[in-house]
Amino acid sequence: MRIALFTECYRPIVNGVVVSVETFAGELVKLGHEVDVYAPAYPGHKDAEANVHRLPSISPPTRPRYPIALPYSGRFLSGAFAAHPPDIVHAQHPFATGREGRRLARGMKRPLVFTYHTLIRDYAHYVPLPRPMVRAAAVWVSRTFSNSADCVVAPTRGVEEVLRGYGVHRPIEVIPTGIDLDLIRGTEREPARSEFGIPEGAPLIAYSGRIAREKSLDVLVRAFALAAEREREAHLLLVGGGPWYERCRGLADSLGVGGRVHFTGYVERRRVFDCLAEAEVFAFASLTDTQGVAVLEAMALGCPAVAVRSGAVEDVIRDGVDGLIVEPSAEALAEGLVAVLGSDDVRRRLGGQARKRAEEFSAGRMAGRLAGVYKKLLEN
Repeated sequence: MRIALFTECYRPIVNGVVVSVETFAGELVKLGHEVDVYAPAYPGHKDAEANVHRLPSISPPTRPRYPIALPYSGRFLSGAFAAHPPDIVHAQHPFATGREGRRLARGMKRPLVFTYHTLIRDYAHYVPLPRPMVRAAAVWVSRTFSNSADCVVAPTRGVEEVLRGYGVHRPIEVIPTGIDLDLIRGTEREPARSEFGIPEGAPLIAYSGRIAREKSLDVLVRAFALAAEREREAHLLLVGGGPWYERCRGLADSLGVGGRVHFTGYVERRRVFDCLAEAEVFAFASLTDTQGVAVLEAMALGCPAVAVRSGAVEDVIRDGVDGLIVEPSAEALAEGLVAVLGSDDVRRRLGGQARKRAEEFSAGRMAGRLAGVYKKLLEN
């Protein structure tokens, strides 16, 4: 099959959607399929891969790191479309690039698949308009674009339930983004503690992902401050970058734990795994994530996770078996972190089961399921 993936963001941007697109693209190629990626042009960036095609874009002043494809910009790539006619078009967003993908699919009479990566209603704070209006528009966009696809992919059962609640009636397949076990485990790890000022032997709690409001990092930092009252040698490492760095730093300082909260900023993916490999426990407080890729990556390294209850983690963590799921509060999260840090037996047991559990979500297995969806659509 030849597959066209339309995404609103791609390299050099690094986020969960980009990781998902890259992971699926790579694994589909391993399965013998041809994959083309269509994404907005990023100022100053040139792609080395011949299968990445850029649509003309503009960079909004409020979010310059996330350029937006121009309307009808797909016409500028008509040559690429003609040279690489897809069997399947797979949109990753319901916005500009997704609509270009839908236009291509309809024009060529090809099946359209749509992955609902983001609970966009929960990101209304990024739009400078009245919050209720933005949230209502997000639901409408989610519903109408989903219902225009031949099949919708949801990363978790929780997301499927959300979409059904919005009024989506199209077929929905639940397929998480798999994790690249070869990348995570297949290289020699480089020491990370000294680079970020963390003492050797100190109990380490880690988080990886964007440093952003929607990740509930205020809850995580408050939970660490509570846990640090009992685990007085513990440190917290926040792996990633984002717009809430100053807010998190200020909160840690105000709670008296500023010297024990460390930030890596943006780092390459291999370095993320170096950091996670040195942690005793992974902490996750987000209620807006649609899947637990970051959690799975930590689990694959034998680092058990303590996560607040949400649809993103309930499909991944088996509470008390390979991690802990707690209620969404700083107090409950702190209790979970102390329970893992305070017992070597608990940490070893959860960590061993976490490694086994992560293997069930291998990238190759998930890509095979996605290819099965494509094949079924083509047969029908």
